[in-house]
Amino acid sequence: MKRFLYVLWQWTWGLPQNLVGLCFFLYYRAKGCRSFSYQGARVTIWTKTAGSMSMGRYLFMEPHWTPQDHSLLAHEYGHTIQSLFFGPLYLLGVGLPSVLWAGLPRFQRMRREKKLSYYSVYPEKGATKFGKRFAKPVPQDKL
Repeated sequence: MKRFLYVLWQWTWGLPQNLVGLCFFLYYRAKGCRSFSYQGARVTIWTKTAGSMSMGRYLFMEPHWTPQDHSLLAHEYGHTIQSLFFGPLYLLGVGLPSVLWAGLPRFQRMRREKKLSYYSVYPEKGATKFGKRFAKPVPQDKL
């Protein structure tokens, strides 16, 4: 029942980011990328792309990720929980700040010079907190 409510809430309140995530998912599935279900979300291991990303209930893990790296999966799953809270404001309130923090050279330089962790600021800190609380290890059949 929890999984059903999670998916329903994502596809109603979180519709914009789930539509974007679905488009990414279909594109990478057509390219033959591996994917699996995880706690109501869909995890895809994308190729030729650095970094990981979450769009609604769709998680995209970097090519070198393995299921044993639970902390990264938990962090990305934490973003799906943020999607449940922010709803249609997720792309502006979480997605945009996250992309800017990850990608802008100014922020990359600031992290390097001040020795800041990528996960030390909003919204990354919140995603990690939610992931630690709600994400479970990947079942053995996914390994």
